[in-house]
Amino acid sequence: MGRSFHWTDGHAVFVPEIDAEHRNIYRAGAALDHALLAGARAPQIREMVRAAVSSIEDHFAHEERLMRAARFSGLEWHKRQHDGARKRVKSFARRLEAGEKQAAQELLDYLGPWMRDHVGLADRMMCAYLRNRQRIAAA
Repeated sequence: MGRSFHWTDGHAVFVPEIDAEHRNIYRAGAALDHALLAGARAPQIREMVRAAVSSIEDHFAHEERLMRAARFSGLEWHKRQHDGARKRVKSFARRLEAGEKQAAQELLDYLGPWMRDHVGLADRMMCAYLRNRQRIAAA
């Protein structure tokens, strides 16, 4: 616990709005991790998970809109990754709502490595494409 949700510049994809959304997801994960370590009560944990799930969903939808608008050829592959994560994250949230306290920690254990891998490859590819399109349009 604790280390998988620490934002560093190494996570940057160099599209400011995407980096800001990623930082927010990392902050939500770190806050949830801290709350779990501090023994926060179930209602607080559930609310934090709801907020994190909403933030993640909004972020995925935003990326998908950007990819569609830019006609990014990797959209379907990227969206499949989002869809898999959506399903898992929502499953953890449902389990937590049903009273399974350990689901919050399992969410963090899943999401930390998933974010590292997804941002490190899929998001960097997408953002490189978006930055290149922007350079071409500006030329």
